Amino acid sequence: MSYFEVDFPELIRLLLPVRLRKPIMMHWLRCLVTPVRELYYKFTQNRNANIYTLTHNGQVVFLQAVLNDVFDPVNRGIQVVDDVIFDPQYVFLPSELHPLYLGKIGEPVTVAYANPSWLYTRTEVNYSGYHFIVKVPVAVVWDTDRMNALIDKYRLPSRNRYNVVTY
Repeated sequence: MSYFEVDFPELIRLLLPVRLRKPIMMHWLRCLVTPVRELYYKFTQNRNANIYTLTHNGQVVFLQAVLNDVFDPVNRGIQVVDDVIFDPQYVFLPSELHPLYLGKIGEPVTVAYANPSWLYTRTEVNYSGYHFIVKVPVAVVWDTDRMNALIDKYRLPSRNRYNVVTY
């Protein structure tokens, strides 16, 4: 039994002297305790909500769990993934006016490197600037403002750029 569990009918029975334990008196005291029981119910609900908030943080697994608990408790299909980033290979800046010939492997003047680096175009790099992406299934009905509020509540302060997309 926890410190915060109170059985009010049992408490009334134990605190009332035996000679006064008549049915009318017991019912009367139960009626008097009803507002206290309502306050106790609100207290336990608030306590459980606070414990839930304290046990979940900005880690991906907990953020995913919170979002799935609120928006998709049955299928639990909401995912939090890192944004895909390809590191672009530095060749030269356009302002340097340094022409560089990158030959093909089949050409005789081209020397094959032991560790070749792949060059990506600007569209292939596709760096969107997001720290993470929240992927929500199409079947899930969700409110944008509430989703953003939950993400902002639990995410790390340094990871402030995110995007919510459906898949």
